[in-house]
Amino acid sequence: MKLVWTLIACCLAATAFSGCAGAPGYAESDAVQTPRERPVLVFAAASTINALDEIKQQFEHESGVQLQISCAASSTLARQIANGAGADVFLSANVQLADFFEKEVDTIRRRDLLENRLVIIVPAGQQLKIQEPADLLDRRVEHLALADPDAVPAGIYAKQALQRLELWNGLRPRVVSGGDVRQTLFHVETGAAEAGIVYATDAAASREVEVAAEIDPDLTGPITYPVVLLKNGSNSSGAEAFFQYLASPRAAEVFRKFGFVVPSQPGG
Repeated sequence: MKLVWTLIACCLAATAFSGCAGAPGYAESDAVQTPRERPVLVFAAASTINALDEIKQQFEHESGVQLQISCAASSTLARQIANGAGADVFLSANVQLADFFEKEVDTIRRRDLLENRLVIIVPAGQQLKIQEPADLLDRRVEHLALADPDAVPAGIYAKQALQRLELWNGLRPRVVSGGDVRQTLFHVETGAAEAGIVYATDAAASREVEVAAEIDPDLTGPITYPVVLLKNGSNSSGAEAFFQYLASPRAAEVFRKFGFVVPSQPGG
């Protein structure tokens, strides 16, 4: 319960918003357009950007429905929705945020769509050997990149794992926080941090880093990505169609290509 309220407080207090490259922000004037005139507005966790770019192209080609996808930290997107942003579909990297919106914001439908896991990454070709989380205490690891451990799901999961291993107090002074998991990846890609903890899918998307070790899933619990069809999309056949498409075999094939685990029958 503490984690739930931490996420809610952070999503309501956050002030920054960033979207996928090329995805325009939502404007209040868009709300006066009819569902047929405006694209379906999708808010999605930053870690899904590569997969969703490909799925977007497929869906638009097959359906003729236009999508507008904005990606950022799930907590940042949650704040935007809580403050009235007209998202039709929300794909979160955290179950508690979806739980909150299911209770506090009118939602039409929800299903658990994807699963992920955490890994420790280092810059490609780095000589420092890290074989387990305890190796992060090595003095040569002066900077450890994490997504914001108090607000962003990837950082919260990482902090939880390090706390359970009794490593957090020793590593906290070295933490370099990224606004989302992709910024965390960038810190390691550029050498600004000697190591980082990101989702396995983010590590797989970069040639500039390599996976040094995996974080035991028992330390984080299941990392599940729920997708929610929000009330704003209730009168949009396009939003309903995309919500269903995300659970289709075609979409699952793309998600698996980018390293996500897709349950055989996503929960609904």
